[in-house]
Amino acid sequence: MREPTSWPDGQAPRPRTIRNDREGRQLMIEWADGRQDTISWERLRWACPCAVCAGEMGVPGRLARVSSLSPAEMTLEQIRGVGNYAIAARWQDGHDTGIYPFTLLYQLAHG
Repeated sequence: MREPTSWPDGQAPRPRTIRNDREGRQLMIEWADGRQDTISWERLRWACPCAVCAGEMGVPGRLARVSSLSPAEMTLEQIRGVGNYAIAARWQDGHDTGIYPFTLLYQLAHG
């Protein structure tokens, strides 16, 4: 996904809190400006930016070659912060190499 050239307030989005809502099967994000968004686990998993899923160097990744994912592939077990710019996700099937920058989370919530 492309990063927008400008954000609504002129600043890249910064989350105040990100919570894994297991019951709702979604991420709940409160942005620094007070806005609140949700992203379904399914949408998040299909947008995994890692090289295996999204591809690299012009070679499509696995997600370009499949039309469905197993329940374990779409069950988010854990999230953790990565520096001051992203979260990492660990899925029930063991996949844990996707790093989701805050700008990508914003795009997924608003795209």
